[in-house]
Amino acid sequence: MGRTAGVLIACVAVVASGSAPVQAAPKKITWKKCADDRTVQCGYLSVPIDWAKPKRGRIKIAVARVKAKNPKKRLGVLFVNPGGPGGSGVDFALDRAGLSKQVRERYDIIGFDPRGVGRSHAVKCGKVGKMPRRYPRNQSDFGKLKAYQSKLYKACRKKTGLLYEFLGAGNVARDMDAIRAAIGAQKVSFYGRSYGTWLGQRYAEIFPKRVRRMTLDGTMNHQVKGALAFSVDEAKGLEAAYLQFAKWCPTSKYCGLRGKDPVKVLDALMLRAEKGRLHEIGEPKVPLGVPDLAQMVRNSMYEPIAWAQLSEELKELSRQKGQIVKGKAANDDPDGMFAGILCSDWSFPVRNYKELAAVRAKTRRAAPHVRINPLGWEAITACIGRPRGAWDPQRAYRIKSVPPILVAGSVGDPATVYPWAVGVQRGVPGTALLTYEGAGHGSYGLSGCVRKTVDAYLLNGTKPAPGARCPAKMPDFSQMRATNVPDGSVRRF
Repeated sequence: MGRTAGVLIACVAVVASGSAPVQAAPKKITWKKCADDRTVQCGYLSVPIDWAKPKRGRIKIAVARVKAKNPKKRLGVLFVNPGGPGGSGVDFALDRAGLSKQVRERYDIIGFDPRGVGRSHAVKCGKVGKMPRRYPRNQSDFGKLKAYQSKLYKACRKKTGLLYEFLGAGNVARDMDAIRAAIGAQKVSFYGRSYGTWLGQRYAEIFPKRVRRMTLDGTMNHQVKGALAFSVDEAKGLEAAYLQFAKWCPTSKYCGLRGKDPVKVLDALMLRAEKGRLHEIGEPKVPLGVPDLAQMVRNSMYEPIAWAQLSEELKELSRQKGQIVKGKAANDDPDGMFAGILCSDWSFPVRNYKELAAVRAKTRRAAPHVRINPLGWEAITACIGRPRGAWDPQRAYRIKSVPPILVAGSVGDPATVYPWAVGVQRGVPGTALLTYEGAGHGSYGLSGCVRKTVDAYLLNGTKPAPGARCPAKMPDFSQMRATNVPDGSVRRF
């Protein structure tokens, strides 16, 4: 772990499972300069694998700290997490979490790699063979997928060790509080994006008196129960984002579909993909199925700066001759870390192919243009075949006696969808909701209005008025750089 150095052993006891840990004179972290950015401090913290039974073993959590630029006006510490699940909080801190200069002047930014991620005893699984179809066609396919996911679980458990059983947000929250104690902070503020918002929510449940201010940007909603509700929400969110793209397209000279209806273009391509008459761009022997086309759309919805590129891709796909593609489709690589973390806290019970097919059919009806959100489907299928259920499945929130939380939600978010932001606002008393009317995953980095409102909250505790909204902001495509365009990699929460 080149960026981190220093070890802290914190003596922490847990009174009972689910209770807050009691600190026993924690030592200070020995900070050293990070290898990749010597203006940032890095260190390690030793924590129990099982907080309820600390003697079962320990792991080291990687931590990074960016000190406030204006120490005389320092407000305290701001923990940050980018989501994933599996995103590196250390890297996020090294990038200053995309936060404004004003926030960076007043807060020490603290990022850490959650247990099982990156530098914090990363999950290891090894090779478990070829993954079967993620979208089963019959009960036989379903059985193969279930058996494969079970095999993946066993491989990850063997190579990662006991830690693989303790990757849930409750344990991560306890790690976070151990870091808080180690740096001598009485209270902490939090800025989380995407799946990182669930870590913040869990911290607020367990340690409400330790929270100073908390911003959730593109939030998970742990109240959404079952595979069907989760899949439908995800697909509707992706469709809402695409409809914003379709509205933008006829008005912009940067859209390659000028003169055409982008919704009708997508509908036509989906029909061809369904019939096996569409192939990957530049790969005439690799079929492009409905989920693959939906994935292409989804990857381009995270930042509107990618819309111009998407329009050119859809135009190129439309030019294909429509012949039957006889090659084999590319398959996803398994991700035991994603499953290990997500399935610790989320339950999507699907017993057989019939039930899974019903989820897909109802999802298609709910979002007739994009048909499916591959991210929601991946989450559901990742949890099939695991030998035990979630430690902390979906439920009503238990967040009480905390300062008002600020939730920022984009109406066109393709991953942590807008209805989830509304659900969290309704489910957590005192929560303020800031609505961004544009598209994109998260909104702080997409809208000056959102950034200004969130900064006012983090710096002054100022809540936005009820019903506060920020208008959609289209990117300046004339200033588009290659670094702004997604690299084609799979994006998650």
